[in-house]
Amino acid sequence: MKNTKQSITVVQEYFEAFQQGNMEKVLNIFHEDCLIISVRKEDRRKDQLHGTYKTKENAKQFLQNIVNQFDTIEFIVEEIIADKQVVFANGKFKHQIKTTSKMFISDWVQRCIIEDSKIKEYQFYEDSAAFVEASQL
Repeated sequence: MKNTKQSITVVQEYFEAFQQGNMEKVLNIFHEDCLIISVRKEDRRKDQLHGTYKTKENAKQFLQNIVNQFDTIEFIVEEIIADKQVVFANGKFKHQIKTTSKMFISDWVQRCIIEDSKIKEYQFYEDSAAFVEASQL
């Protein structure tokens, strides 16, 4: 898939499904052989949100880790831009950390590479210092 408009549509569908809480649809938007980098490129414990996930099976764990850690209060997508199969999006969010009840507020940036109408590569960046602070009891 090299069409810019189609690539943007895949990412828009991802955000819409996520905001509707349809995790099955979100998971199905990921490519079978996807690569997810959440904040940092490194190995992680199974229940650790930030780190590297490989394959669609691990994408399921990524989504579960998000659901287990946050209650989303607000998630705003400000822009989505693309050049062929590379899509960038940015915005801001407010999550309540479940273990501390503290607010985690951050701007975010996401980069995706689309292949076969699926998210093949996914990188998500947020204010990791704010996450650490909100996670502390």
